This record gives sequence, C-alpha cells and structure tokens, in this order.
Amino acid sequence: MSKRILIDGRFIGIGDSIARYVLEMLDGILKIDSVNEYTLLIRPIGKPKLDVYPEITKAKNLKVHELDIPHYSMSEQTKLIKYLNTEKFDLVHFTQFNHPVAYRGKFVTTIHDLTLVGHLHYFNLAKQLAYNTVMKDAAKRSAKVIAISQYTKDDIIEFFHIKDDQIRVIYHGIDHSRFNNKIENRAERVAKFKKDNEIAGDYVLYTGMWKKHKNLKRLFEAYEQYLLKSGSKLQLVMVGAIDENEPEILAQIEQINAKFDNKMILTVGPRYGDELVTAYAGALFYVIPSLSEGFGWPPLEAMACGVPVIASKESCIPEILGDAPIYFNPYEVKEIREAIEKVAGDASLRAELVKKGLEQVKKYDWEKTAKQTLEVYEEALK
Repeated sequence: MSKRILIDGRFIGIGDSIARYVLEMLDGILKIDSVNEYTLLIRPIGKPKLDVYPEITKAKNLKVHELDIPHYSMSEQTKLIKYLNTEKFDLVHFTQFNHPVAYRGKFVTTIHDLTLVGHLHYFNLAKQLAYNTVMKDAAKRSAKVIAISQYTKDDIIEFFHIKDDQIRVIYHGIDHSRFNNKIENRAERVAKFKKDNEIAGDYVLYTGMWKKHKNLKRLFEAYEQYLLKSGSKLQLVMVGAIDENEPEILAQIEQINAKFDNKMILTVGPRYGDELVTAYAGALFYVIPSLSEGFGWPPLEAMACGVPVIASKESCIPEILGDAPIYFNPYEVKEIREAIEKVAGDASLRAELVKKGLEQVKKYDWEKTAKQTLEVYEEALK
C-alpha cells in the first residue's frame, strides 16, 4: 500500500553538505521506489538548486512544497508543526535533527554528528541548551535514527542512551561520475586553475569550513614549520568561503604569508562543479586535519580524483578512509609536519596512496545509500 512520506529539504540552498545528502539520497530513492508518494519540503531559496537534479522534479510520485521556515527558528516549532499536522504524512524524514519537538507523528531522523553538543563548539548557554534539547528529543522519539558513521552512532548512544537497534548506520555515497581519475584534459585544466589562482607550482589542498573543530590553527603551525625546515615552495591552497568570524585564522594566514616572499597560503574561495574537481586533480596531496567529522566527503573526493591524502586519526576519519591515507595525531603539530614531509618528499609513496585511495572509494555509492534508507522507511512504517 502506498504511503505518504515527507523529506525535509529545508537545508537545500542553505547548507551545502546536508543539501547534497538530501538531493542525492532522494534522487536514488525515486529511481527505485515508484509506489510511495513523496513530498520534498524546501524553502524558496532552495528552488534553484533543484535544477541540478532535473530527474527529481520529473518523478511522478514527488511533489515539491515551499515553506519559508528556517532551521533553529521559532517558526520551526510553530508553523512547521501546523503544516505537518494538517498534511498527516505517514512518515517524515528530518534530514537534520531540527524538528518541532511537539510533533507526534511518526518520523525518522538523520544525525550527522554531535559536534554541536560537544566541547568543540562554543555557543552561549541558552543556544547550547536549545541544541541539546532538540537533538535529544529527535534521537529518543524517532522511529529510527540514521547515523552516517559508526562513530556517530556510538556518540548518539553515549550521549542520549538510546537502544542500539534504533540506530542504522548508512554511509553517504560519492558521485563517481564527477569525482574520478579519468578527468578529460587534466593537465590543461590544472594549468589554468593554477594560473588563475597564482599557484606557482605544487600545492597541498584543504577544502571546507574554518570552524574550531577543523583544526586549521595546528595545520598552519605544522605547515610553517615544514616550510622553515625544508625551504620548500610547496603552497597550501584553501578552497572554501573565507570566514570573517574566525579572525585568528585570518591573522595566522597573514602572518605566515608575511614571513615568506611568496603567498604560501592561498585562499581561493568556494569552488563547485568542474572547478572543484580540477582543484582536487591538481593537488600534490590533500589534507584533512579535523578533530571531529560526521563522515568527511572531501578526502574521499580527492582519492576518487587520484590524489593522495594525509588525515587526522580522530573521530570517524579512519573508519571512512580505511588504510588509504597517512594518518597523524591532529593535536600534535610535529606529527602533522612529519606527515607533510613524508608524503611531499616521496613520489613512490604518493603513488601507493593513490592506488589505495581509488580502491577505498569504491565502498561509497549513492545507490546503496538510497536502498538502505528506503529499508529504514519500510521498517519505521511497520
């Protein structure tokens, strides 16, 4: 019998990672389920993003509903619950823990990580209490919780004391049609990317946010030590939005660049689509220094593009990346520097890491993610 299922897509157009998760997952589900009736809830700002996934909007069993209800807002607790109670869906999938705590319909929640309730985020007390309350309610009252790594599942059990069998670990996929080692005109594209961004030669790549848990301060310290010790001209390229709310990071970049003749740390802003693929493809290696992650797409994308990776051994990172990277203790600047030295100076090691990485990324596929998510829906609806 057909069921009415709502997918909360309010992050589409707002948060890149969760938006991509929602769209890729839904695209996969609609390809294998023509029975159930789906509604995708988005904010008006998210509508242009659907153009990237035309197959979604063409699906006969999908409706798109627009409501301007921001996350972390009072309207999420009032206007959204009114909508849900009026529509009476058989199942709601909250794709982030944000939900109306008074909602009593059946729902599934994806919890990506517990960074917001841990010691790596610093909010005022009232905001921290609100996050904790809403996430705890989602964890405890969901018919099923989807965790995107075993590490996240273990955290949920430890923090919220819910039963193991209430949580299903479902890994994200990666888009192998975009991120792969068969990049057309690779040399020409990389040369243009370097020229456009004033990259003189080889570079190390980092992509992502500048938040505290990303551990950029220690990465920069290790990188500076490496430059001073080796005399290398290896540049560090930062892809992602420049975060004016992190003045310490900006100051550290300026301080390191001032110490050397050239711009050794380059902030090139966000890159999407083919430009992002090119940024990966041109890197000598990729670095992920994080203290906390829920999954971690960028190092997998780098591996898929045939690029070696050095990585923090904290959080879920070893679980997701397996034996493909060179690992370091992210709290030890010396270990980060030694990993940079090791991989930068050894071409045969880089070739070995590329081989391991290409094998590791085969484990992550959106079709598998969609199939397992649909299984969770079916279990929740029993």
